[in-house]
Amino acid sequence: MKITPTPKSVASIYRNQNALLRALCERASDPRKVLCVALDYAKRKHVALCCDGNGDILRKPFAIDNTLEGVTFLIEQISATARRRKIPKCDIFLGGEDEPSYVANFTQALRDRRYLVLRVNAAEAAENRENLIASTDLLDLLGIAKTLLSRRARGTGPAGSPGAKGKKADEDIYFQIRELTRCRRKLVRQQTAASNRIHALVDQLFPGFLEDAKSGLTPFCEASIALMKERFSATEIARRRPRTLAAFLARHGVRAPDEIAAKLIALASGALPPAPHRLAALPRTLAATADLRECLARNAKELRAQAAILLASTPYSMLTSIPGIGFTLAAGMAAELGDPIRLSPVDSLCAYAGIVPHTFQSGGPDQPACQGHTPARCNHILKDWTVQSAQKIHLYGPAELKERISRWNANGQHGIFAGARRYLRLLRSLVLNRVPYLDPRSRSSTASDQDRADAARHAWLILLSKWRTIPDGIALISKETTPLGFWRHLVMESRSVTLPLRP
Repeated sequence: MKITPTPKSVASIYRNQNALLRALCERASDPRKVLCVALDYAKRKHVALCCDGNGDILRKPFAIDNTLEGVTFLIEQISATARRRKIPKCDIFLGGEDEPSYVANFTQALRDRRYLVLRVNAAEAAENRENLIASTDLLDLLGIAKTLLSRRARGTGPAGSPGAKGKKADEDIYFQIRELTRCRRKLVRQQTAASNRIHALVDQLFPGFLEDAKSGLTPFCEASIALMKERFSATEIARRRPRTLAAFLARHGVRAPDEIAAKLIALASGALPPAPHRLAALPRTLAATADLRECLARNAKELRAQAAILLASTPYSMLTSIPGIGFTLAAGMAAELGDPIRLSPVDSLCAYAGIVPHTFQSGGPDQPACQGHTPARCNHILKDWTVQSAQKIHLYGPAELKERISRWNANGQHGIFAGARRYLRLLRSLVLNRVPYLDPRSRSSTASDQDRADAARHAWLILLSKWRTIPDGIALISKETTPLGFWRHLVMESRSVTLPLRP
């Protein structure tokens, strides 16, 4: 009996092809038995084009309303084309450029009817147009169709496939974290802009007030905001009685109010007063801007807490065991990378985050490669979170990681970008293995049980110090249903070590 050897997996030159599309084309076996529907999205009316796997147009471009009736009409047209060609529903796929907000409900309706809906990169679709100068709906459709047929597309919806329900709860969590973190990111930017406007107004009304060395008051604390809301100017502060001002500061949580009140009045008495005609509008403008900043700060804080609560149920909560990495950075990474099951290799993650430079090499294999700038086409939000994480690790992180970044900087390398690549490698390891960051000595083969127990206890104390700032945070991470809680339970049973719920 002759035994056929098992074929080895062959590396493909098409590393970025969509696995679902590749499997669909292999199953169909004939390009003419594949139906590709390219969609050019618009707010009111989309345009669709049907073609087969060879690129032959089966249905000329037609308009579709961005409504429920439009979804029904599109499915009727797809079904009629598929019947004529005898193409089964499993060999039909649709795709368009990255979905804007007004298309989310339309594509979700198609996924609910078990159609495979994909998205292509708008820049790649533009490069695949027949005419690189003009841009019309037909030319855009042809570019989208070409990109889809070259299998350069990404999935949309839960697990990127039609009717996928196994991971829907996990996908919903990452979708919620992404919405919360991106909204908070915008609020923080607006808060910074409001702070800059407040500085500009205070420099005119009361110079030196927002410098704690001069005023003794922490900038933008509760008392500082309250003062700026009430007829604020150097002249008004200088007229106040020390006892009244001290009582006002005490009500807003200022320590040593008598001393701070005297310092403020002295600073106001010696400050350059604003012109009289400015006192009519500037205090009111300052009060409105201070109120806006306070509102932005309060909502950003609430969104941060909500994202942390959701983060506790994901393996990305392990990142908070790294000194210097808090809820904001860990939730940001979880939001942009998504389900750990779909995490790419480290090289792909670094390219997706835009932290690897362009490489130029020509003139034969003996010629060295030249490094260029980092690419502009990347996930800029992920790049921001990754670089911020590397900077925090360089300042407050573990000694081994801080020393490595310092060594890279000393060698003339870009230490922060090199540290960001190292951080992505560490992230992938912690998230996939569902373990927190442990001391390097406990990870060596010669480590004793006591070393491993001490490392687990140290990591747990770091987690407690961070999660205690979140409402019911310690209760969240101690549940056995969460990754951190499961790790704690496993360590206490296997290592016979006590990991308390209080630091």
